[in-house]
Amino acid sequence: MRAGLRGAATALVMLISACATTPASLQDYFVPGRYTVVSRAEGPDCTVFRPESLSGKHPIILWGNGTVSKVPAYTPLLSHWASQGFVVAAANTNSAGSGAPLLACLDYLTQQNAAAGSVFRNHLDLSRVGASGHSQGGGGTIMAARDPRITATAPIEAYTLGLGYVRGAEAGQHGTMLLLSGGLDTTAVPARNQKPVFDAANTPVFWATLKAADHAVPATGTSGAFRPATTAWFRWKLMGDKQAGRWFEGPECLLCKSADWTIQRRGG
Repeated sequence: MRAGLRGAATALVMLISACATTPASLQDYFVPGRYTVVSRAEGPDCTVFRPESLSGKHPIILWGNGTVSKVPAYTPLLSHWASQGFVVAAANTNSAGSGAPLLACLDYLTQQNAAAGSVFRNHLDLSRVGASGHSQGGGGTIMAARDPRITATAPIEAYTLGLGYVRGAEAGQHGTMLLLSGGLDTTAVPARNQKPVFDAANTPVFWATLKAADHAVPATGTSGAFRPATTAWFRWKLMGDKQAGRWFEGPECLLCKSADWTIQRRGG
């Protein structure tokens, strides 16, 4: 009898432990991180969002704007990533489709990581660099990720029918991709813009379509459910957060079970 009680108690402890370490909802990644965030314009026309106090090595996320919306429209999202411990460098342009403006911001941060007297000196993890962007900036994300320094991407409603994007760039990726679409997007229609990327990318792709999202959602307010999804993705890929990875990998794939999303996976 006592052995049975001990077994039941052990099982209860294990269950409580699992509940304590596994996010109950993707919305857990909607909550700001522990870092106070500061931002300023610097470098070759970039806005950098970062933790006020840098310690250790911080992963980097590069950002590309859409054709219409500038950095201020995305500030809640970019600040949120920085609150998680990322250093986020946004290109201050509405012409990021070639990916070059994102890489220029990365070149700047690389230089600052080695510069005497720089707040970034020896505080950037140049082996963990992500890239993301919306619309034209999403296309620019894929273009930039042909650079071997990019290790993970999250293009949001990427426009891939021109505006700097070169067809075939998806076959030259150096980082795993969270490809995000809007089910109600009539600007970067998923079937014409993101599906060819999913079909031809040379790296693993997790294609997630937010069913109720139109093209404006990423540049509106807190970017809706794109915010926690991208946060979990980058925490997993750039910080090694295994609990965040549970939303994307394996047979459990928690995001795959969400009624709000349609999921397709290829290559991993």
